[in-house]
Amino acid sequence: MALQNLLGPFPVETFLSDSFSRYWANEIDTLALAPQSRHICAYGDFPNTSRIDPNHDIVLVLNGTSSGVCPPDLDWILPDRAGLVIADAVSAAFTRHIDFDRIDVLCWSWQKALGGEGGHGMIALSPRAQARLKAGGPKPVTRLMRLHNADGSVNKAFFGGRTISTPSMFAVEDIHSALDWAEACGGLPALLNRVANNYAVMDDWVNSTPWIDWTCTNPAARSTCSITLRLVREQLAAGEKEDGDEIVAGMIRLLEAEGAAFDIWSYGDAPPGFRIWAGPTVEANDLAILCEWLAWAYSETCEASIPPEEVVHHGYFPPSKASAVQPRTESACPLTAALESPPPRTLADCYDAILFDATGVLISENEALPGAADILARLNMSGLPYYIVTNISSGSDETIFARLRGAGLPIPAGDRIVSAGGVARHRVLEELAAGRLVSYVGSSRAAHDIFGKRPNLHCADTAETFDTLVVLDDEGFDFKRAADNILSTFQRRLIETGEMPRMITANADVVYPSKNGSLVFGPSIIGPMLQAGLALFDAPPISVEIMGKPGRAIFEECIARAGTDRLLMVGDQVDTDIKGAKAAGLDALLVTTGLNNSGELRQGDNGAADYVAKNLNQIFDGSLFPHLRSARYSNTTDWV
Repeated sequence: MALQNLLGPFPVETFLSDSFSRYWANEIDTLALAPQSRHICAYGDFPNTSRIDPNHDIVLVLNGTSSGVCPPDLDWILPDRAGLVIADAVSAAFTRHIDFDRIDVLCWSWQKALGGEGGHGMIALSPRAQARLKAGGPKPVTRLMRLHNADGSVNKAFFGGRTISTPSMFAVEDIHSALDWAEACGGLPALLNRVANNYAVMDDWVNSTPWIDWTCTNPAARSTCSITLRLVREQLAAGEKEDGDEIVAGMIRLLEAEGAAFDIWSYGDAPPGFRIWAGPTVEANDLAILCEWLAWAYSETCEASIPPEEVVHHGYFPPSKASAVQPRTESACPLTAALESPPPRTLADCYDAILFDATGVLISENEALPGAADILARLNMSGLPYYIVTNISSGSDETIFARLRGAGLPIPAGDRIVSAGGVARHRVLEELAAGRLVSYVGSSRAAHDIFGKRPNLHCADTAETFDTLVVLDDEGFDFKRAADNILSTFQRRLIETGEMPRMITANADVVYPSKNGSLVFGPSIIGPMLQAGLALFDAPPISVEIMGKPGRAIFEECIARAGTDRLLMVGDQVDTDIKGAKAAGLDALLVTTGLNNSGELRQGDNGAADYVAKNLNQIFDGSLFPHLRSARYSNTTDWV
């Protein structure tokens, strides 16, 4: 409601520190609410706040329940700012100090910190936010979301309790009871003190337990109520991979069987570990007892064989069916024996996450390739993170996610999509903000889905002039026919100014595999076509920025999201998938599907694949492991 009614007059800066902050950022893009700059950091920390424009709006989450990360403070938000600050405070209300002078819109809910019944949302607007509403006037949002009356005035009756639907009286009485309890405890100061005591219990236990640590590595940014913990594995033999998922699965299985803890699996893409609520309604003594249960479950899981029964994983991952880790008997130290795990036996064991190309590896047009859905389902089961790294730029990441899900791929969430269009978006918005005219190669639907509708953004098929040409997908767009107009524009600019437009290439694919196995030109053929045509006029080389593969930008985005560079890129194109990954310092697997269904393409000396496979199953079946062991672990002598 706040985003739809208030954003628009100024660019917006978002801070992606957890799953929900990324959700709001994606919503801003999907609805094209405002030009957006995303501030991203490694998982378990809060982004840098030193380069904030006080004329921009800010959207942030005050307590990240998925990552256990909070903004350390709000001192970087200026009191005399021009922009508004919109804060998701769902789990921050009643759990941490909130500097209301630096917040303009605060959104929270009854049930989170006080355990109330029903997910009733609350919203508080500062005078500055109300002034924005009055100045901006009504917007085309759904009736349930409107904060204006029909005459354009602020709907203050909404804040007086008038709603479209009647809230449950049970829920109302429940929150009244919770507030009465809070007042009896001593009010907000007492609630914050209870949270501090709960955090102290967990912090003492973490500091005294060698196999557990905080997911949030920055103490200043650590949530005191959303306790997120990760396993720490030490003294692993060379080449061994952590089996944190299996240990956590075994521990949760035991805790649930004993009725000691439920729903404490770490969230989504978080490292293997636990997510524990330590809000003001939780007793410190109960958390101390939980720590004893966790220590018991860890010991039992590492020292005994646990039947591979299913355990409910909460967040995005479905249940793991892997058996518990078996200790190595040759170790003299019991703790070391519990922590060690068998050496890797499949290619998947050797990486922290896997990157998949889409077209030619997982899908052909809009249909899943044989075995692709099974491989992703297996990864979902194992908990090994993966990302779909695609040059598809026919829409936003959310649109691509829906398309791949529609093809039958069990991708758990939209943040698994890393698309060339999504990476190019920030760069294109910079061009537009600088006042440059931008034209795009691709359909208007795709361009508007990715960038939103912008006054200086036009289709290259009809534009008379432009400063920057953006190459998107060609789906629903005849880029071959548009090439004539684009060539004329480049040549005219060369004659008039002595310079040519620059190019930003999202989709860098020169060729595609089609359904029947034949090849078709991809949109990036436009670059060589233009260069060849302009050579007759002694034109200089065209300046091209590559956002998609094989450019470095898209792989840097993958590293940032995964929080590691121990990634394996799986692709079917040497020039984009393989060479791009190798240039970014990543390992690469070439599958002989897609463009390689008639045989391997040339590899050459630079950017050759580390592995070649006939199908995706070889990632798991161990068939690539002899090559892996000889090539990458030749110095290891203690194989079991």
